[in-house]
Amino acid sequence: MHTVKRVAVLTIALALGASAVAACSSDESGGGASGSASVDVASKLAGMNRKAEVDPETATVKFPVDYVELGEQEDSSILRAASEAAVAECAREELGIPWVATEPDGYMPTAHMWQRYGPWTKPVAEKFGFVDPMGDGALIVNGYVEEPDGYELIPWPNEGIPEADRNKVFDTCNSKPEVKRFDENELWVLGPGQQALNDEHEAVNQDPRMQALFDELRICYAENGMEFDEELPGYITADTDTIDEEQIELALKTVECKDQINFTQRAADIIAERQVPVIEEYADELFQNRANWDAAVADAKEYIASHPELFEPVTE
Repeated sequence: MHTVKRVAVLTIALALGASAVAACSSDESGGGASGSASVDVASKLAGMNRKAEVDPETATVKFPVDYVELGEQEDSSILRAASEAAVAECAREELGIPWVATEPDGYMPTAHMWQRYGPWTKPVAEKFGFVDPMGDGALIVNGYVEEPDGYELIPWPNEGIPEADRNKVFDTCNSKPEVKRFDENELWVLGPGQQALNDEHEAVNQDPRMQALFDELRICYAENGMEFDEELPGYITADTDTIDEEQIELALKTVECKDQINFTQRAADIIAERQVPVIEEYADELFQNRANWDAAVADAKEYIASHPELFEPVTE
């Protein structure tokens, strides 16, 4: 049975009124909030690895699309922190409210683990079962594991600010250009190239080669008393919202099946092969959007570095 997963939502994200990041947040074919950064498309294409890079040690798979994709975990965290800092600057200078921003998160290995077709390495299956990999704190907040003794949730730094003042901050600062320039929703664009990549993400599962791979997996699953999930190819009909001994045992069995037929490498090769022509066809758009994104992240890093006081409580 598949249940709806609970997702930890930072209080800060709620407070800032941030909407979910989606590729459809803009219908422009190029240029985000930071304008058009310079990009040499030919050199970008020449430097793109057209093969899938599968690394079982880290449970990661790198694809050609990673060269043009937006929204990488560290980048998003930097943009979020810079946006919060800009809100804090506005709140302090215009409203006299001692708002505090939160530092960006560091690199989180679990955020990069590939899980599209379910667990495919033993360490991931042993820790997460069929639950998407996430940090230890997120596992606790989402209720997947029990809180250890002495565990304390880090409070939101603006918890003590009266609600009326919080609303003033949201109403006054969230729409400021200085804040919106770091807003992911302003940087995401849905041009023809991005739409083609979105379509390809869904279409690849209908590739005859992928269908043949799924058939091989079905056979192995059936031989081990498991049922292939037709709605979530690669998974079995299991509980994707629970981490317990039973789910871990089942997850390990699916990993064994994938290992037997070299599923992950073969699937990744098909995905990568199909991505390349899409990226090549829409290279100008896709690499330009990525350049704009990278420029915004660089701008955010510079802003954060030059305003450390915005991440500290206001002192009298």
